[in-house]
Amino acid sequence: MRKEGNCAIEKYVSKTIGLTFREAGSARKLVKGLPQYLKGAFRFSFVEIEGQEFLLMLPLTEPDSSTSRIVKFAGQIRKQTGKPTLIQFKSMDSIRRRTLIGNRENFVVPGKQIYIPALCMYLNESGSIRQLPDMDILSPAAQFLLLFHLQKLSLDGVPFKNVAEMLNYSKKTVSVVVAELQKLSVCEVEPVNERNKVMHFASKGRELWDSVSPRMISPVQKVWYIPESAIPAGMPLCASYDTALAHYTFMAASRQSSFAVDRKSFSECREKLQPFLHPEDGDVRLEIWKYNPALLAGGEFIDRLSLAICYRETDDERVRKEITEMIDKTEW
Repeated sequence: MRKEGNCAIEKYVSKTIGLTFREAGSARKLVKGLPQYLKGAFRFSFVEIEGQEFLLMLPLTEPDSSTSRIVKFAGQIRKQTGKPTLIQFKSMDSIRRRTLIGNRENFVVPGKQIYIPALCMYLNESGSIRQLPDMDILSPAAQFLLLFHLQKLSLDGVPFKNVAEMLNYSKKTVSVVVAELQKLSVCEVEPVNERNKVMHFASKGRELWDSVSPRMISPVQKVWYIPESAIPAGMPLCASYDTALAHYTFMAASRQSSFAVDRKSFSECREKLQPFLHPEDGDVRLEIWKYNPALLAGGEFIDRLSLAICYRETDDERVRKEITEMIDKTEW
């Protein structure tokens, strides 16, 4: 027997969007082995859209359920059932939408919007369907350029030569990075003369951040732990992780200090640090970054946006809430 709620989804998916939809059988066997706290949090259905099977999940306490908890539960359910999930909501605010899209979480609000990256499409409230490109991850250099542009100094209309000087990159590296961003429709390139080109971004501020942040990953390449006394004098460090989190938000400071350093600086000090490096124990958490945190830093602390990316996978709801508020209060 067809579930009443699925009729609205079928009408929306089939008639409004024009995709094939069918119920693919009972979800009872799929969710039988789930812990009770997961089974009791959702109403489940097993559906198929465009030949792709999904475990449809309707949160039973939607108004009172935090988005981060729903995302966390969906991940656990996918892992235990082996099936992609599609979360059904009755309503959607902008904060919830950004969190779901940032986590590439399939969701649908019947009659209003649907987001399924695997099917490369997003239909919003205005009724305009947008094909999503494959979610390629940005290179560290491209991510660094965008974070610099968003937080330090606008690079819109700046000649590539000057961009290279600002970021301490070669002009060739900047050209490669801009080509990467141009391919993703993040910017367009305009020749100024025979020797100079500039880029113009398709969006700016928060809109640009929301569009590119899902393609960004943690800048941390490696984490070591060392005694505080072993830190070489003059090593260019920026306070990071829990230390930076306590600075930018209302989270309490950790007893363990955390610092970030770029790969080149770490390599230069590697010989002095080698006897003290430990994978788990030490007074100081030392993060080796893929790009230079000092060029983005707000004073002695890593930048806000890199911090948000570093905590993207956290399960701590308090941290997620503080990070969301930190981003919302950012001056773009």
